[in-house]
Amino acid sequence: MKLISFRVERFRNVLDSGDVPVDPSITCLVGKNESGKTNMLQALHTINPSPTDRRFDDLQYPRWLQRDHQRSGEFTSAKPITVTFELSDDEVEAVREKFGHGVLRSRVWSVSLKYDGTVPASLEADEEAACRAFEERNEISIGAVKLNALRSELDRQRSETIPGIDGTQVAMPGAQKAQAARQALDAIYPDALQVAILGFLWSRRPKFFYFDEYGQIEGRTNVAPLIEALRTNTESSLSESQRTALALLRLGFASEALISTDYERRSGEMESVEADLTRQVQKYWHQNDHLRLKIDIEPEEDTRMDGQHIINRYLQLRVEDTRHYFTNNLDVRSSGFRWFISFLAAFKEFESDESVVVLLDEPALALHARAQRDFLDFIDDTLGANHQVIYTTHSPFMIDTDHLERVRIVEDLGPDEGSVVRAELLSRDPDTLSPLQWALGYDIAQNIFVGPDNLVVEGLSDHTFLTVMSEVLRAQGRAFLDPRWRLLPVGDVGTMPAVVSLLGRDLDVTVVVGGSSGMPQKLNAIVQEGVLKQPRIITLGPIAWMGSADIEDMFDPEDYLEIYNAALGASLTLAALEGDGDTASDRIVARITRAVGDYNHKDPSNWLLENRATATGMLRRVSLDRFEQLIKAINETLRSS
Repeated sequence: MKLISFRVERFRNVLDSGDVPVDPSITCLVGKNESGKTNMLQALHTINPSPTDRRFDDLQYPRWLQRDHQRSGEFTSAKPITVTFELSDDEVEAVREKFGHGVLRSRVWSVSLKYDGTVPASLEADEEAACRAFEERNEISIGAVKLNALRSELDRQRSETIPGIDGTQVAMPGAQKAQAARQALDAIYPDALQVAILGFLWSRRPKFFYFDEYGQIEGRTNVAPLIEALRTNTESSLSESQRTALALLRLGFASEALISTDYERRSGEMESVEADLTRQVQKYWHQNDHLRLKIDIEPEEDTRMDGQHIINRYLQLRVEDTRHYFTNNLDVRSSGFRWFISFLAAFKEFESDESVVVLLDEPALALHARAQRDFLDFIDDTLGANHQVIYTTHSPFMIDTDHLERVRIVEDLGPDEGSVVRAELLSRDPDTLSPLQWALGYDIAQNIFVGPDNLVVEGLSDHTFLTVMSEVLRAQGRAFLDPRWRLLPVGDVGTMPAVVSLLGRDLDVTVVVGGSSGMPQKLNAIVQEGVLKQPRIITLGPIAWMGSADIEDMFDPEDYLEIYNAALGASLTLAALEGDGDTASDRIVARITRAVGDYNHKDPSNWLLENRATATGMLRRVSLDRFEQLIKAINETLRSS
């Protein structure tokens, strides 16, 4: 049975969420804090809550409307949650087996919960088909089209009598058969047709597993309350943290055996649990690959007020760091690691039940950004493969930009409209969409600008000149930039160390930087740290045969001046620059700046980009040779990596 949509009405800050379509595998509710995301999940959880006994009460009605609606009668008609399910083939067959072929006219059915606990529902059923199927199964022929008419006719037939030999009234020959059929009818349809079918379906509705930060397990938990809750069937009285501890114990055994003195048996059970959880942690927790969970039951002697000695037992969770050879209590580990362990423990008992719908409220919020991406993979690969998952987030790292069709926007529009949900990625508040925008921006950066092989250059001019000249050289059958390169302009040499540090350890990076033959001081640190190898830093000075050079110095000075003059409508000549006494070894940009003042260095590169079809045909050989030499040096680092 799949959840296909839900609707929340008049619940806390939600007046009417609208119909919220649910993805067959994973649905992501995105919104700001206090937008109503948690309210959506908690309302949905009440349909068949597990592990808690969540329900509606009057205090959850929108406070600013409650009194008026109680007077008007709207309060009693409120349906805080309505869900729509679609039956599987097996479930459709089960309905046919119980009620007959053609009785259920649609796979889709809806059910609501009200504040008074009533459960209004709706489905499409054919009463005439129900009568026909019942008559065929019971080998009777009445031709009824309504169940009440069928009941009445069976009542008449079972009460029919004829005079006996002794003159008393005896039952008609068919009365006994009518009596059996009447009993069978009451067994299948104790109430109206829809009520009977809905009762059948209601008992098969999915469980809804809800988990949030309050379910985090503690490093040390008293076992006695857990055993008492099991003994008295009062698990709902436990705190969320205690319920998670109990779920963990159920992975081994949760019974009186927990307080047994049989150490070997108890220890063996706990070791099997810790091994199971450790495997899951090592598969999806990549922040530290050297952690192993240790679980045990710790006995502690205590003396009561009357002097009697008692033994209290505590569930102990410790974490072993095999890299540093020490263990410590789970409570002192990071909140993100505690959350991850707690979720795995709490969910484990539901893992094999594919009918369970998983509700995660702000999952992995305490995790590092990379760990959030790992948990997103866990949702997609493990949870979503076998369960429907609905989770809330405001983190860009918990949004899968490959599946934006799964995203629903949650936004509180104020007391007049309340919290609403939109399948369209629209919002009146730009802050609501910011996690999506950041996620999309990160994805674009990763997929367009950043690839396995990254060429980091200083500015947009470097990017444009290199791109244009590579195409010019390609057209002439000369060396050009390998298509595997992703060019990433970062601004200036001061920004390069930070960018290279972010990219360099996981991705191949080559840096092209202006300057002399020596390595720029700002890049020296990342070489010493092993982030970047020195051969992957290419300085332009030696290629231009200059003491210090910029990308503009890859052009013959006459070529660059022609580009500059065309771009800025100027008429500078090389003779005019040399007339200031500047030497030919000076950078061309510095020489122009001294002659006419500062200018926008992107203007010449943009002009060349726009006019490359005609302008590049006039370039001198020295310009082509220098750019080809530079490109060969760049490609050489790619080939040697």
